[in-house]
Amino acid sequence: MAVSGTPKEGIAGLIAALTNRLDEATVVSYAQLLANWNAGRTEATFAAFQTLDTKASGLLTHVSMMIAGLGIVAPLLAQHRIEEVVIVCEIIVYLMIAIGCLRCLAVRTATELKGPSVERELIIKHELYRLCNKATIYFTIIVFISFPIMLIWP
Repeated sequence: MAVSGTPKEGIAGLIAALTNRLDEATVVSYAQLLANWNAGRTEATFAAFQTLDTKASGLLTHVSMMIAGLGIVAPLLAQHRIEEVVIVCEIIVYLMIAIGCLRCLAVRTATELKGPSVERELIIKHELYRLCNKATIYFTIIVFISFPIMLIWP
């Protein structure tokens, strides 16, 4: 895409900044890439992607609330440096789970549409969601148990 000589501001500037990085071949073939990608999706795979997106969104909401809760509880609960380190580590684990959830929600880019098949992407997202879900369940239990221990801690 040719870059025009006039500088743009606001939304038009944002759109120009994003689209000017694409080469002509990508812009021309993007609709065909999307059509090819969507052609590989059956109703079952489409429904599976929708379900995974919904579940990953819900899990991301829980993880975000846990991060916020830990951030609020930290000054109230942590009386020692060790307790502060424990809470910060808990937040870091939840942030890593959040990254996994965001990957489950990731949209394919133009270059990725040329790559792996629909089935491969579905498997990757499904297994990543399963891992994030189990990690969240077990880690929430650990956080739930750690709070009373920190309150009793001398």
